[in-house]
Amino acid sequence: MPILLDTGVLYAYYDRRDLWHRASRKLIESELGQLILPAPVIPEVDHLLGKRLGLEAQAVFYEGLTDETFTVADVPPESYPRILELNRKYRDLRLGFVDAAVLALAEDMGLGRIATTDRRHFGAVRLSIPLELLPTEPTSA
Repeated sequence: MPILLDTGVLYAYYDRRDLWHRASRKLIESELGQLILPAPVIPEVDHLLGKRLGLEAQAVFYEGLTDETFTVADVPPESYPRILELNRKYRDLRLGFVDAAVLALAEDMGLGRIATTDRRHFGAVRLSIPLELLPTEPTSA
């Protein structure tokens, strides 16, 4: 079954020191379905990898984009009103464009499986479809 990837889980996949690394790696490497990467997540992951881990980590991420490990999903302009609506409805959460775009894309695709470490945002939002947030928690060594 396909799964949408959010920034935190994808960053943790590459950063061995991240609390969520093992759970993220296990989830991504054992996932039999399509790994769908919303396009707005790409610059966030790129920025975090470059800032915290350096150029080599970015290059490994780019390889995943070019070898089709990830299926990049653009957010169509028709979803922008929903992104605005989610940001207004959940203004206290300060979702921002990227998280709201991931959620809008989930609704558009009818796909409630989201790989994320962000329980604060994704755990509080209610959509027209049920959400399944994975991994459920970080795993210890």
